[in-house]
Amino acid sequence: MTPSRVFFRLLTYFVKYRWRVAAGLVSVAMMSVSDTLSAFLVARLFDFLLVIGDQVKTGKEIAATVPLEFFGFVATTFSVSGRDEGFWLIMKFAAAVIIIIVVKVCFVYAREYVMSSAQQKILMRFRTDLFDTVVMLPIRYFDKNKTGYIMSRITNDVNALEQSLGMIVEISQNIVYTVIFGVALFLTNWQLALFTLILFAASGEISRKFGDRIRTFSHSFTNTLADISSFLQEKIASIRIVKSFTREQYEKEAFRHKVGSNYDYSMKITRVVALLSPTNEFFNTVVTTLFVVFTGFLFFQGSMTMEMMIRFLLLVTFVAKPVKALGESAARIQKTLVSAGYIFEILDLEKEKLSPAPRKQMVERGDVEFKNVSFTYNGELDALSDISFVVKSGEKVALVGPSGSGKSTLINLIPRFYEITHGSAFIDGTEIREFSLIDLRSQIALVPQDVTLFAGSVYDNIRYGRLDAPQDDVFSAAKAANAHQFIESMAKGYETEIGERGVQLSGGQRQRIAIARAILRDPKILLLDEATSALDTESEMAVQEALDRLMRGRTSFIIAHRLSTVHHCDRILVLDRGKIVESGTHDVLMQRGSGLYKRLYSLQFADERTFAKTEI
Repeated sequence: MTPSRVFFRLLTYFVKYRWRVAAGLVSVAMMSVSDTLSAFLVARLFDFLLVIGDQVKTGKEIAATVPLEFFGFVATTFSVSGRDEGFWLIMKFAAAVIIIIVVKVCFVYAREYVMSSAQQKILMRFRTDLFDTVVMLPIRYFDKNKTGYIMSRITNDVNALEQSLGMIVEISQNIVYTVIFGVALFLTNWQLALFTLILFAASGEISRKFGDRIRTFSHSFTNTLADISSFLQEKIASIRIVKSFTREQYEKEAFRHKVGSNYDYSMKITRVVALLSPTNEFFNTVVTTLFVVFTGFLFFQGSMTMEMMIRFLLLVTFVAKPVKALGESAARIQKTLVSAGYIFEILDLEKEKLSPAPRKQMVERGDVEFKNVSFTYNGELDALSDISFVVKSGEKVALVGPSGSGKSTLINLIPRFYEITHGSAFIDGTEIREFSLIDLRSQIALVPQDVTLFAGSVYDNIRYGRLDAPQDDVFSAAKAANAHQFIESMAKGYETEIGERGVQLSGGQRQRIAIARAILRDPKILLLDEATSALDTESEMAVQEALDRLMRGRTSFIIAHRLSTVHHCDRILVLDRGKIVESGTHDVLMQRGSGLYKRLYSLQFADERTFAKTEI
């Protein structure tokens, strides 16, 4: 996305809060009108002082007529006779300037308030839009992008975006200043105004060149910042592995390299920005010199009066600041537009459509059928190939096979975490793509091996399965999951805070809370992904008992690492290299002389027997 498109897309967010923005720009306009009026009054006052200067020096009685003129329109005329009237006229001019400044200050406050309000509203909207988008992205996106990268987009880039919004506000204000002061300049003397415009245009071109350089470096700077965030997230999450392999020094060196790369690009940007200010300063000095020369030429030519010259100089002083700021902002905003571009890239990603279908499709029984299903992650190698089976409501089906055989991929297709590449899957005879995602997933519960719990209380983590569940249902689910007893023994019972990812709980306790969450959801279809493989014997017994309760009357798919746990299953599907190579009960499969299941079972049983002897 080009910088200009990013910039104009940012402007569309301001349109959503147009009344705040309009009020702010009106305030800016009134501020610039106030400055213009004060310039006219001051110029008129200086002209009056020049007129009476000779009279004061020679001691003559002061007598003058002072018209208050704005662009040829005479608002009023003051007749001065005597020193007292002359002094009072000066006092009136001073009072008028003070009143104008007071009015300007009121508009300054109004501008700051409404513009900041609009800016913060837009920033809030970006944050919510980003999170709304991220949680609606398909699983494929998270497979391809590191968590740290995504976090950098939401945190670092949004912080940079805040600077972009501030600069856009500043640019819009300076445009209003420039337009109003520019009109005043042209009405004062069009020749001098045109000359000034040419000089300012040259200044703007210099700023544009600097902006192009800043944008190029900022792109690399932002990428290195995202790389740092990703590195930190990964290493902190894996700190036990780092320490167990004593790789602290290795990781320190790797981090220094990444930070050093970020520093290099930061300094490149700093050098360009630092060079911008003295370049503008030098150019402004040249502009001022040329301006004075051209003004003097017009004055001696007779096409400019002293009052006109003073008024023009004051107006140029007023307009120089916003024009200079426009040039510098246009250069600096290039850096932040890179971050805005990354944010828009995320916002434009294709999202999952969770909303219910026009005709609500509910899972009534939980029959599951796969018909010639194939699936590929990268479009080249099939993770699943020509999978077909039928599972009736209430059946317990185990999925076994070597690592990488496609077990987890298969169960991920049921809730449509991934879309089937070829073939069809049906639930209760309805093709799963005819279900809306919210209708489909509301009838499915997943209990993974690596349980995810959220920071908060035990009660809230269980209730996550059904947010409108009454307290009694939460307690009943915990009891069915064999979790009620250990929860009650905790310091605050169900209100105990469990820490991020449930770090204050044992593996078995986390697993039972996850089971309670699934029981509370009351799904028709249950997916168990090696739910007991990482537990000790005592915890496994408690969890297995809870799982048996959970599976009653539900269609269950169990990925089993320990084959000794699948004896009770109604059927076992054996996968190898993405295909179902065997199907049947444990007894049937064990009767096959050279089957994969028997070979795996025998190897595992031999390993367990060897381990037991070693322990003795």
